[in-house]
Amino acid sequence: MAENKHLQQMSTDMTEARSKATFNTDAMTTLLRGGPEAVAKLNKIRAIAEQEPLFDKSKIPYQSRQDQLYHSLQVAKRLIEIVEEQNLEDEDFGSLFKYLELFTPLALHYSAFMPVVQSQGTPEQVDKWWTASKRHAVIGCYAQTELSHGSNVMGLNTVAVFDEKTDEFVINSPDLTAAKWWIGGLGVAATHAVVQAQLISKGKNYGPHLFIVPIRSPVDLKPCKGIKVGDIGPKAYGGFATTDNGFALFDHVRIPRDNMLMKFAKMTPQGEYIPPVHNKLSYGSMVKLRVDIVNNAGWQLAKAVTIATRYCTVRRQFHNPISFKNDTTRLESQVISYSSVQHRLMPLLATSYALMVAGESLFADFQELLNQLEVNDAKMLPEVHATSCALKIYSTRRATDGVEECRKAMGGHGYSIFSGVSEIFATFVPANTYEGDNYVLSQQVARFLLKQLQNVVQGKKITSGSADYLAYLAEGTTDTFNFTSHEQILDPQVQLKLFGMRAARLVADLGQQLQAGREWSDLNIECWTLSFAHTEYLILKQLIQKVETLKNSEQAALAPVFKSISDLFCLSTLGYTNMATFLSTSTISPSDLSSLNEQYRKSIAQITANAIPLTDGFGFSDRELNTALGKSDGRAYEALWEAVQKNPVNSDSAESVRLSNLVLEILHRGDNLKYLKAAKI
Repeated sequence: MAENKHLQQMSTDMTEARSKATFNTDAMTTLLRGGPEAVAKLNKIRAIAEQEPLFDKSKIPYQSRQDQLYHSLQVAKRLIEIVEEQNLEDEDFGSLFKYLELFTPLALHYSAFMPVVQSQGTPEQVDKWWTASKRHAVIGCYAQTELSHGSNVMGLNTVAVFDEKTDEFVINSPDLTAAKWWIGGLGVAATHAVVQAQLISKGKNYGPHLFIVPIRSPVDLKPCKGIKVGDIGPKAYGGFATTDNGFALFDHVRIPRDNMLMKFAKMTPQGEYIPPVHNKLSYGSMVKLRVDIVNNAGWQLAKAVTIATRYCTVRRQFHNPISFKNDTTRLESQVISYSSVQHRLMPLLATSYALMVAGESLFADFQELLNQLEVNDAKMLPEVHATSCALKIYSTRRATDGVEECRKAMGGHGYSIFSGVSEIFATFVPANTYEGDNYVLSQQVARFLLKQLQNVVQGKKITSGSADYLAYLAEGTTDTFNFTSHEQILDPQVQLKLFGMRAARLVADLGQQLQAGREWSDLNIECWTLSFAHTEYLILKQLIQKVETLKNSEQAALAPVFKSISDLFCLSTLGYTNMATFLSTSTISPSDLSSLNEQYRKSIAQITANAIPLTDGFGFSDRELNTALGKSDGRAYEALWEAVQKNPVNSDSAESVRLSNLVLEILHRGDNLKYLKAAKI
């Protein structure tokens, strides 16, 4: 096939876009990935992954769910072998598992079962269960959600009744509604589960606690006595096809008392319950899962934005300005040049960076919290819990909405599974509901902020650093902000004040509605709106701090581009995604919108000029993106063609023959063969 000039132009367009960089993309990658040492480790992991044929994803779209599940187990087994062959450290193994993004039945073994045992178990329990888990002598999962209860953990129906006579807990599902459901790893692989169940002793219910319950024999994988277990089947959009989300019913299953994780709360042989020093100490494990979600959200959105930005850079369609003549003397315009595409993708690019910065900050706070919990100090817990809830809500909603917007911005080809974007959406969209439904979590954020509001009302010091903006209420003014110039909106302190004023007024409004007698259950949407305003203040504050930190570091050259990212995050939120709340709280005046819009357009243009370098700065390999349309060389059409040729239907396979035979049965009904010959069709 002859080389086409338009195919050559795609490479040229990508090269030219990269040449416009106003910063060093390698330096940006090093910053985002955690420093030179982290990048070196990542490259080591990539080298291992690239040479493993089993890790190739190209055939997965053509596999049945059962075949995908089998393949994922092969991958899990091979990963364990690689660890042994190359003597990889735990950190390297974790990086390799994360890099592959092949969600195997062992994913929750590593990300939930082992961390929960380590954080909630006594030293003796950790020695027993974590050691067995590391050897893969047992495979674990985390069983909290039930058929009838998810977010309402206190309402779980599974019970763990202590039997003093035998020094055992009896784990039981009273009825079908108590069936554990959606549990990753439980479908076919898990031998054990950390089960959330209501602890009952001497007839008293002490609420949900954690118990290690045998599910299947590690010897023959047969279900243990009293347990009905299985896989819940395919998930929406074909997502998590390689994960065996499962169910389990317990029929008076007996476990030793020592199988209750007792780092904090304890049960004596006499049935005496010893509560933890702080009743929320066990929340650390739940916070950990949300911290991971927030960190992942920015990177998943970044993948979709990278794919869409690259594709829109090399895709050419029509002429801009529009021409109604068929002009073959000049190239059609790049899709990225159209304002409708820029206004959809560039704020998402800024949001990707913003979520990464927020995730990094949250992780640092969480690590500090863990150190405090180790010595039974939980003073940071309320703040970190509220912040992790707020960021989990915001990051999952913005990331999944953003991924879908990226798909739409790519036009028709974006709907192909080979765009790579649909897989990102299918695997990340459930994060909106797991580890706490977002609308439910927003009420927890609101309650935290209302407690801080009480400090302001009573003239006390605000104890939360994340809600320091409530100090604006003490000024006693409801006036709109008075801009003295169009450029004033680019002042970081002005930006932060606007976001703080809005959030503070929404907190005050919520408090006033409650004081006026409105029921809490009738204020869910107000809680949702407030949670977003609070989170956007936090993220903007962290972006501004990031810019200041960069200015005084060895990476000072990256400060200007980070400032442009911060400005776009601010202006797109202020003027578009959440303009209504800035107006409804009288934070800004409608008369200011025109000048704000002008600055927003300048910000869009600035980021667009750097769009390809900024996506390159994420440091994704083509293998990570798993896309035909967003490859680094820009040759999207050729890659899409090659991907489609691997379809078994396009070969002489048995499946192709089977389909053809059925089509022929339709074509040859009645005397159609005779008709075809006579009609010379």
